[in-house]
Amino acid sequence: MNVAIPATGYSTGVVSGAALDRLAYLALCAFLFALPWEEAPQLGAFAIARWLGLVTFGMALLSLGVNRRHRKLSTMHYWMISLVGLSMVSLLWTIDWDSTATRIGTYAQLLVVVWLIWELAVVESRILGLMQAYVLGISFASALTIYNFSTGTTAAQLQAARGVEKWEETRYSIMGVNENDLGLMLAMCIPIMIYLVIRTRGSLIRLFLWGQLVTCIVAILLTGSRGSLISAAIALLMLPLTIGYLTGRHKLAAVLACAGVVVCGVFFIPAGIWARLLGLSTELTKGTLTHRTLIWSAGLAAFRDHPFLGVGSGAFPAAVLRIVDISYVAHNTFLSVLVELGVVGALLLIGLVFSMFYAAFRMLYLERCLWVTVLLSWTVGVMALTWEYRKPTWVMFALLSAHVYARRKRHFEIEFS
Repeated sequence: MNVAIPATGYSTGVVSGAALDRLAYLALCAFLFALPWEEAPQLGAFAIARWLGLVTFGMALLSLGVNRRHRKLSTMHYWMISLVGLSMVSLLWTIDWDSTATRIGTYAQLLVVVWLIWELAVVESRILGLMQAYVLGISFASALTIYNFSTGTTAAQLQAARGVEKWEETRYSIMGVNENDLGLMLAMCIPIMIYLVIRTRGSLIRLFLWGQLVTCIVAILLTGSRGSLISAAIALLMLPLTIGYLTGRHKLAAVLACAGVVVCGVFFIPAGIWARLLGLSTELTKGTLTHRTLIWSAGLAAFRDHPFLGVGSGAFPAAVLRIVDISYVAHNTFLSVLVELGVVGALLLIGLVFSMFYAAFRMLYLERCLWVTVLLSWTVGVMALTWEYRKPTWVMFALLSAHVYARRKRHFEIEFS
């Protein structure tokens, strides 16, 4: 898939700065490509992603120094900074100093990623290039999941190979990535694939995207993640909402893609996975959502003891350890922030998410459909996952922030040119 490298708008007198800018952008594309499978130890992706991030950061700083120009941050960025800032300050009252310090380091890295996307994706064509790179990485993760299924390598076996307790469920993922996390990563990418089909030129690229849409949904089914399946259903709303933008040929391709998903679901997805997925209603009404309700009750009990500022960023496991005797994560992003950072942190997170939705609703129809479906998919998915410090969350927020700015800039140029 070709990644566009458009003109950056630099004058001929700063060719070296423009070259640094382009190189940093290419490194950022490579970083986003490695992101979906960076935790797979057998591929060495973590080291690759780490070095790509460092190279991108270094080049961006050099470019900033040479060109002496930078972008003013948007309101959404200040919400992100406020949330991270409160996490840093929580080091003063945390009940688990080591976990809070680790979380602060993670947040600092995430802010760097957000800043890199903001500084390097100035024009819309660059944002499309970053989307293409990320989709390509998602394609690789989907292919690895299907490969593991074809070889009979379950997620439980992958966990056992890493010395993690082996579960009995027959589900599939890639090594180092939890099935639920992988499922949500794939689900959130569905609207981007459909958007790129509409915006990208080239029959081969579009054919690849339709094929990847099928493999992505099949991989989601193989993860056996019920929350991800709901998120994927929401993400697929992008297709009927934008069907008018597709030509007759691509409408036929959409029908064939849907048929391919049905065929794969009927003939290839194991019965055990279908039993798990179809048991969602029973689990919601009579079950514990794989012990999540017990964890949530323990989290709320901890919140009542520290309602205003919380127990400290990253300290949720330590807080519930006193109640359930196991240091679980929250398995709910909003509850996790509420317990760790109190009402203040929860309001900051809600303000951040609200600002994202507000910005998305102000975009043109096609982009509005893209980002609203992505945000809805994320919001539903993180109700059962602790994703406030995960890279896919912050990458999507960063891409949306940059896309909003690029679209407004284009409107201004068209109106006053």
